[in-house]
Amino acid sequence: MIKLERVILISINDQKLMLIQDNYIIAEYPVSTSKFGIGNKIGSNMTPLGYHVIKEKVGNRIKKNSIFKAGKFTKEIAAINSKEEDCKDLITTRIIKLEGMEKGINKGNNIDSYERGIWIHGTPSERDIGIPASYGCIRMKNDDIIKLYNSIDIGMLVDIKIKVIGNILNRKDHMAERRHTFRLNNRRKKGVFDSALWKLNSKERRKENERRK
Repeated sequence: MIKLERVILISINDQKLMLIQDNYIIAEYPVSTSKFGIGNKIGSNMTPLGYHVIKEKVGNRIKKNSIFKAGKFTKEIAAINSKEEDCKDLITTRIIKLEGMEKGINKGNNIDSYERGIWIHGTPSERDIGIPASYGCIRMKNDDIIKLYNSIDIGMLVDIKIKVIGNILNRKDHMAERRHTFRLNNRRKKGVFDSALWKLNSKERRKENERRK
């Protein structure tokens, strides 16, 4: 069953992953997609587009920077931003396995995202996050993949796009906007209130002046 309370949106152009709830961005992380570009064929090492669903989560409570091989924890710890380990395309900390939902695009013979092993995962090559550098998967910083992993569930929708188009607001910006509007309205109300007091006081002053006359 697909869970739509929260969805993940990945933008290839922006190299960003956004966690969306009720059309608001509640979390945003830099990522690294494939350095070979966009594609869906087995052996292409490209990042596929389209709708996916979270099929599996691997690495619950495993120590940060731990290395996985063939999706299994090896008890080894990676050195972050080591030039030696950059070449190994290591998978670290957490794995979020994706399953394609669209036949002919990311599901089916020779193009199946799940069979290809398209994952969202941590990497020791954190210096490359923000630019295309992976071998098909979506790489994240190790602290970020832990935060994301703890915020999502199996069955959640993941949409990988070239470019994000649409009116998606950042919840922090939205709350700031609401606070600004609230303060502005308060100032407007206060202005009206002060004006009314001034008029009232003016009448009282006129009455007092008339008495003195």
